[in-house]
Amino acid sequence: MHDVSSTYGMDSLSKMKGETNTAIKEVRITTPSRLHFSLIDLNGRLGRIDGGFGLAINEPNFQIVAESSTEIQVDSKAYTERASEILTRLQKSYQFPGIKLKLTSEIPTHSGFGSGTQLSLGIASAVNTLYNLNLDVLELANAVGRGGTSGIGVAAFETGGFIVDGGHRYPEQKPSFLPSAAADNIPPPPILFRHTFPEWQLLIVMPNCDRIYGEQELDLFRTLCPQPSSIAPKLSHLLLFQVLPALLEDDMQSFGRALNEIQTFGWKKVEIDAQGVELQRTLEFLQTNGALGVGVSSWGPAICAVSEDIEGLKQKTEVFLRELPSGGTCFVTTANNTGAYIK
Repeated sequence: MHDVSSTYGMDSLSKMKGETNTAIKEVRITTPSRLHFSLIDLNGRLGRIDGGFGLAINEPNFQIVAESSTEIQVDSKAYTERASEILTRLQKSYQFPGIKLKLTSEIPTHSGFGSGTQLSLGIASAVNTLYNLNLDVLELANAVGRGGTSGIGVAAFETGGFIVDGGHRYPEQKPSFLPSAAADNIPPPPILFRHTFPEWQLLIVMPNCDRIYGEQELDLFRTLCPQPSSIAPKLSHLLLFQVLPALLEDDMQSFGRALNEIQTFGWKKVEIDAQGVELQRTLEFLQTNGALGVGVSSWGPAICAVSEDIEGLKQKTEVFLRELPSGGTCFVTTANNTGAYIK
């Protein structure tokens, strides 16, 4: 029987709930990243919008060390202000004296890895554990305002694996086409499907492109949504008859072909076109130098490639990236099929 369930609300994070007690002085949390392969419906003709599918991966990650404290202290290279804002928001809903946070590993910002959700849930989980709040993941996501567009990041934190979410009711639940960062007070969508991802090595490639977020991202949603009604049926057909069967049958070639096709139309093409020529050149290079399939995660610039010779592809890609005007990086990782680790 396949692992298909509505994840939220389940006590699947027993590692978060049930081990908490007032004697805990320190908690260590390692989050996954998430790859978001595509939003499904940005038209709303059938009464729902958003929806999407993606994958939790092991690197990059947040490694958070948290201690109880009487004040808020944050030690971070890139996320001091953001982490402090999350904690201040949590204090308004759940009274706790303070917390001392140290981020010993950080997910790059605005790169396609879902850093905002992973950071928010990692911090909320630290508070939840240290102060015995006994909140489940859905309650934590609502408390920190995540999941307003995509449910992939929240489910990636909770269970890992390959995830499909069912979007939001439109317009009564979510009245506008907005990204998660701007869609506050909207609950995470239902999870339609979660499955363990095969033990394939994945090449993550990051050309040094512009980062799309904030007002630029909002403007793209405002001006290019709703998308044509023909896109969602085509993408849903690809998901149902190529991506998911390939996943269940451990068929890397079919999975790769589907990923390649997804890059050519709909909202994913909007995201790729917005990034410009260096991202497009990188996609073309990977597809012609050994990748069976490539997929840009969210707005990028992170790209996931699958290949039967991942080390050979990595070596070629390192040479290619050095030749780009702004360079780039690449590394090999694997799927995370368990979610965040909390000790």
